[in-house]
Amino acid sequence: MRSTLRVLSIADSPDQFRQWRALPSFAKIDDHPLSGAFARRYYPLVFGRERRESSFAVVKDGMPELIALCSVGPGTVDYYGLPIALFGDAVGVGGSHVAVDKAFDYLATLAGSRRSVLISERALDSMSALGAACYQRGFVATRRFKGICNLSLGEAGLRAALRRRYRPMINWGRNNLRTAFVNASNPDASAFSQYQAFHKRIVGRSTRPQDTWDVMFNWIANGHGELVLGYFGADLVAGTMVVDGTTTSYYASGVYDRERFAKPIGHWPMHIAIVRSLARGMKYFEIGDIPAEGAVSAKEYNIGQFKKGFVTEIETWTNWARAGSAKDIEHADGTGNALAVSHANIVKD
Repeated sequence: MRSTLRVLSIADSPDQFRQWRALPSFAKIDDHPLSGAFARRYYPLVFGRERRESSFAVVKDGMPELIALCSVGPGTVDYYGLPIALFGDAVGVGGSHVAVDKAFDYLATLAGSRRSVLISERALDSMSALGAACYQRGFVATRRFKGICNLSLGEAGLRAALRRRYRPMINWGRNNLRTAFVNASNPDASAFSQYQAFHKRIVGRSTRPQDTWDVMFNWIANGHGELVLGYFGADLVAGTMVVDGTTTSYYASGVYDRERFAKPIGHWPMHIAIVRSLARGMKYFEIGDIPAEGAVSAKEYNIGQFKKGFVTEIETWTNWARAGSAKDIEHADGTGNALAVSHANIVKD
């Protein structure tokens, strides 16, 4: 009897999805905090009723060929503001793959006639099945760049990779900032609350519900990351929040006192946050997007250039996008669903 593919949503069988995530072939889901357990706790609270959890698997003979992490909002199918992430051997193979095509058919159903769809993939030397599915549907490819620190280089290697002019700035911070840490060894709720109040003062408003802050505190207090606080005299002037997956640390939030920018208050907290991820057994530290000049605002570009000075390598990711409305987009499935495929960063604050 010929095997057939079917789609199983996480709402249909959450226990089955927990078992599948534990399989070696899907271990990468939990490698990164933005696709792993941290994301599953944090993002539903951030978005509340604005997004509906809609992750699904394409299944053959009772086993997943691929798993897609996604959510549905009023105007888009994405993953809680980030691109949909697809996992499994089927995704990266060359040419086309029936499981990937099945996933795209299901995404078109989720999108309906008005929602866009956002997806990302790591850039490869040859076209993947995911890329082929996008290309066949008329999408246009562009590039995005992620800054990565390879922690296997050790502390000496990470320092050697620094932008040359950062080294005296880091030395200044080491000598002039008092550094404190909130983590499993020091689960200091009062220090975390001080950071939250500092964040509100610098940003000018509360950006998200209290329960999201509680998730972040509990995550790092249980050993899955760290908050680095920098004090100049008695004043808190810098805060760097890091959350961990199983192999990757992520620079989730950085807040710095703008009135103190005449001094290099951000360099030491960032560097020590990267180095200390080594002690937690992490393999990589992702510092986030490094956008090209002209592609974003001047502020975003400058932030990217600041981050670029710490990285050991830059990963290339592919954006797949197709502009237009439901009226003028025609897809392989014969519908007029408006699909656009892209890659985006976490919205930090």
